[in-house]
Amino acid sequence: MDQAQLEEFRVLLERRIVELKEELGTVAKPDVGDHVPGEYAAKFENFGDENSLEPDSDSPDEVENYEVNLAVTGDLERELHRHEAALQRIADGTYGKDLKTGADIAVERLRVNPAAETALPIKPSV
Repeated sequence: MDQAQLEEFRVLLERRIVELKEELGTVAKPDVGDHVPGEYAAKFENFGDENSLEPDSDSPDEVENYEVNLAVTGDLERELHRHEAALQRIADGTYGKDLKTGADIAVERLRVNPAAETALPIKPSV
């Protein structure tokens, strides 16, 4: 892979990382405290259930919203980490290689998924 292609993929990865962090910001916030740096905590939004008999109780809508945020946060975090790892592989000089076999990943596959970790063939669209 030549330098122009590596630069193309670096730009694609960096753009997607920005997008992922923006998406994460809608459902989570950076986790602080005793947790792993770079991780996110799903937001728990208090809707202020005025009909609740208990002042600090969580409404079903709040819990459901949190469960959705939690699932989406996990998916986005995994994708973010994959893209950050791919960017690191560019810096390390190992980008474009299958993580298990070391085989070259097709440029066409990387254009579809710049964070690809395997050299699986692209299936033609039907």
